[in-house]
Amino acid sequence: MNTPMQPSLEGQPAQRVDVVVPVLNEREMLPRFLSRIQALDLPLNLIFVDNGSTDGTLEFLALQQGAKADIQIIAHGRNMGYGRSLADGLRASTAARVIIIDADCEYPPEALPDLLAALELSPMVYASRFRGAKRIAMAPFRRWGNRGLTGFFNLLYGQHLTDLYTGMKALRRTAFEGLTFTRNGFEHVMELSAKVARRGVRIGEVPVAYAPRQTGRSKMRHIPEFLKAVYCLLYYRRSRHE
Repeated sequence: MNTPMQPSLEGQPAQRVDVVVPVLNEREMLPRFLSRIQALDLPLNLIFVDNGSTDGTLEFLALQQGAKADIQIIAHGRNMGYGRSLADGLRASTAARVIIIDADCEYPPEALPDLLAALELSPMVYASRFRGAKRIAMAPFRRWGNRGLTGFFNLLYGQHLTDLYTGMKALRRTAFEGLTFTRNGFEHVMELSAKVARRGVRIGEVPVAYAPRQTGRSKMRHIPEFLKAVYCLLYYRRSRHE
């Protein structure tokens, strides 16, 4: 059931940050991810949303949860889609500031402080792979597709982004509270961006050092997702509903 997210902030420490981490068969990368993110020494509450992993991911997280009080687990039991994982993670969050990051370490956890600093200036901040000093290793069709969708989004919604499809972003609760998310796949990226932009929010960016994953494989099918993304951007530009 899709319901607007209106969690209570009563009794929650103002300085805490919720970190939403969608996972699907990331058992191999999780120790490295946890080690790096816990080394930041920030007041983080990690919300892992497991999307039907079969490689021991959920069992590993359960063991970590027993040892760490700052880990929360949402288990879907089956693959319900990347977007559903993010929506459920956002819905479960209660902190005033929320960060979304993948567990595969393509986006460095060490960039969290930069995102939080930028969040003081913008209600929503994206970590851009294309603002960094080094040219990233990315297949040409992925690079062109991302740039094309980003430019189309900027045109429709009056933004100035360079990396719409980033997997790392930070949000103030005021940017997304009350929004309803219905897209369960990767098109959730378009839905979130479009609905927040329609509220008049100017989305900020910070550069990030991006490192393509060293294990496993991407879960995205790029050509179908590109077509769905174009449709979603047009749909939400005209839609009157949040």
